[in-house]
Amino acid sequence: MAKLSFRQVEAFRAVMIAGTTTGAAEMLFISQPAVSRLLSDFEASVKVSLFERHKKRLLPTPEALILFEEVERSFVGVEQLARTAEELREFHRGTLRIACMPTMAQEFLPKVAHDFQQQNKGVSMTLQVRSSQQVADWIATQHFDIGLSAIKVSDPAIKVESLAQTQLVCILPPGHHLKDKSEIVPKDLEGELFVSLGTEQSIRYKVDEVFEQADVKRQMLFDTQVSHVACSYVLAGSGVSLVDAVTAINYADRGLIIKPFTPSIRFNYNIIYPATRSKSRLALEFSELLRSRLAELSNRSNGLLIIK
Repeated sequence: MAKLSFRQVEAFRAVMIAGTTTGAAEMLFISQPAVSRLLSDFEASVKVSLFERHKKRLLPTPEALILFEEVERSFVGVEQLARTAEELREFHRGTLRIACMPTMAQEFLPKVAHDFQQQNKGVSMTLQVRSSQQVADWIATQHFDIGLSAIKVSDPAIKVESLAQTQLVCILPPGHHLKDKSEIVPKDLEGELFVSLGTEQSIRYKVDEVFEQADVKRQMLFDTQVSHVACSYVLAGSGVSLVDAVTAINYADRGLIIKPFTPSIRFNYNIIYPATRSKSRLALEFSELLRSRLAELSNRSNGLLIIK
């Protein structure tokens, strides 16, 4: 394989993020022909077809998506090095790097992060949103200080603490015919358009099993990998769903109807740290604030978010 240059990799990453060579050129402050040349050299170096040309857009191949994940991991380390150097120059009080699964990152965690920075002036923070498995990978390699994940992790490089154990709730659009029921059971959703979480989500299989055991048929015409998209879709009047309670509660004031669901389907919120180094003072303080705000949310949830 021909030798890769950092500039080629940088151009590939920019095109993956921007979707076009023009957008990538703007990101890198170079000309569009220069990006095209770097991208062509990169493909020639790796000897793998990375893009399909469709009109004016570049559609990444599956191989490109796999390669992009590896590139992103490398850039996380480079960006953190630059950020650390900047903090040394500007005498910041410290930095806290958080990797979070999507379910808590949409509404809840940014508010906690804002309050934390108000209490800790001069502290810089990074929040990256990835799947639970990617969060675990980043914590294991010490790219981040704190991770929030929904999956069970068995890795000696990761220390796991339970943040909360709760149940999935049923969400309904405004005016739905089940709005007056105190709780929802599988039979209630017979024939309903059901918004599923994607097959890459382990909770999807638990949900499907509950309906299979109850011999209930749903209309399975839409799925998404993140629960806040499911909430928005249901809120628009399209179907019903089962999602984690933290995400659902943040949509209640917009008219989303939230109901307990039986039988209960557990959903875990875990907080994870690199096991091979001590937790920083900032990590400990943020974890305490996180637990406190989650408890406050539980108290305001009318029993929908029960922390065990």
